[in-house]
This record gives sequence, structure tokens and C-alpha cells, in this order.
Amino acid sequence: MLKLATQNDLEIVIEIINDAKLYLKMQNSKQWNLDDGYPDKNDILKDINNKSCYLYLENDEIIGTMSIIFTPDENYYDIDGKWLTNDTYASIHRIAVKNTHHCKGVGVKMLLEAENIVKNNNVFSIKIDTHKINIPMTKTILKSGYTYCGIITLKRSNIDNLRDAYEKKLAK
Repeated sequence: MLKLATQNDLEIVIEIINDAKLYLKMQNSKQWNLDDGYPDKNDILKDINNKSCYLYLENDEIIGTMSIIFTPDENYYDIDGKWLTNDTYASIHRIAVKNTHHCKGVGVKMLLEAENIVKNNNVFSIKIDTHKINIPMTKTILKSGYTYCGIITLKRSNIDNLRDAYEKKLAK
């Protein structure tokens, strides 16, 4: 089950994000491991304040987090490739699962539940991106029915800033 995070959930979200940072580092990925600290406490607080940070719970335990954002993402304006649609979309960012729950399909469940939130906001397209080396996330995205659309360039950094971009059209 996905539910909106509150200020009281900040520490658990940071804990899950830090788990993901360590996991990515162990995979020799620079994603979320650059000197800028992204995503950091301020990024999470911004998501919470904007009501875009969600917690994923199973058996009343918080085991994942993600942000579902309904404003256009400047990183998605230019793509080396082609998006499936030019429609209004939601984007999913900062998706992470507790390290004790890796390889259990949690990410797929989270993405599928996110679709209901997006459709309830009258939006029928979701975009997401990940680093090419992040094979577990790539598999999760593809298992969730997303289509590879091309490569985007992150604006926040000039270092290791290329990401594989995906989109999924949702049934109305």
C-alpha cells in the first residue's frame, strides 16, 4: 500500500534512501553517489512538503519510498530518442526499497500502485529514468510494463548525467 509521507516519516525515508545509496555504490554505480549528496534531506523534505513523497507499506511495515510528481520535469524536455506521448504525465523519482526487501518484487508492486494514484489525478502517462548500470531498477521498470524511449541528460550535474528514460501509457 502506498501512502503519503509526512514530516514524521523523514528519518525512515532517509534511511531507505541511504540503503539504496549504499546498494548502488556496491554495484559500482555513481548514481546517488556523487559529491552533491543527491538525494539528500532537503530533497526529501521538498517532496514531503509538496505532497509527492510516498511510503510503501507491507504488513504495516514501511519498506519503500518513491516520489510521484505531477509537474513537468525539466530533465525530460530533451531526449535522445522519442517519448511515447506528448501528453500530461507524472514522473517517478527517488524510488528505493529497504535492503532487507530487495529481490522480492517490491519495486514492481510500488510502480503498479503508483498507476492508481496517477490515474486518480486524471493523468494517463508515467515517465521514469535510471542509470544504465542500475540493472535491478531497469528490470523493475521493464517488468512493470514501461517502454524504453531513449536517453535524457540530467541538468543538476555534468558528471555521469546520462539516464535511460522510459514511459508507460495508462488505460483511461
